[in-house]
Amino acid sequence: MSICPPDDNNLLTNLASKRWNGQVQVLCKRNRNKFQIIPCSLSDAGKNECIRGLFNQVLPKLKVGLSDYGMPSIDPYFYNRGIFRYSSDGIQGGLLIKNVNILGISNIFVKTFTGNFTNDALRVKLGLEVKQLRANGEFKADVKFGGLRLVPKGPFNITLNNVRATILTDGNLINKDSGLRVQLRRLNANVAVGNARINANGIFSDNNLNNMILNLVNENLLEIIRIGIPATREQWAPILVEHINKFFSQVPSEKFLVQ
Repeated sequence: MSICPPDDNNLLTNLASKRWNGQVQVLCKRNRNKFQIIPCSLSDAGKNECIRGLFNQVLPKLKVGLSDYGMPSIDPYFYNRGIFRYSSDGIQGGLLIKNVNILGISNIFVKTFTGNFTNDALRVKLGLEVKQLRANGEFKADVKFGGLRLVPKGPFNITLNNVRATILTDGNLINKDSGLRVQLRRLNANVAVGNARINANGIFSDNNLNNMILNLVNENLLEIIRIGIPATREQWAPILVEHINKFFSQVPSEKFLVQ
């Protein structure tokens, strides 16, 4: 029989006047607050809805992390450094971003999930929504168009609102000495953004000219995102796969998925 009383308001009120052993009270509180996972069976006909539910249980907890399940806090998520290059329609350029903090990952909602699991292979399609993602960091660019060359650098921040994405990925479930692990091989994403805004200093030393260029960029930012994401997929997709695999490398997947 449990030494902890039922979690009932009336009973708790009555117990407030009693002298409980302090250690027992702390133990009861910890047991009630402990996050519990019920794994999904991959042989169950309702596995897709079950896994979708697991995602939506776990994601809000990643604000602080779930150490019992090998999951660190990833909101904000720190991205150290990356270089992206673009060349099309008379525009050539490179962009270095570093010391980037990404906020809002724990607010992602998985709207749809479809998974095919055969032996040790997996193929997954997810529909994601998030009201807002924000990022801040430092940038340096080298852009050429026409006879003009710009080499701006400085701090930046960007806000994306009402983001919707369809993610396609495949990979494997790998048995290691430490347990079952998810490892992705490839990933693609179709992304739609409701509205977006970027702020950056250092494009031009003159503030008025800097703000004029920023206004022009923000007026066209949704189109830049729409064209830029698929055009640079071969650059960002491997980076995303690497970071996702690093996250899952410590997660005991057998606590979430069973055959």
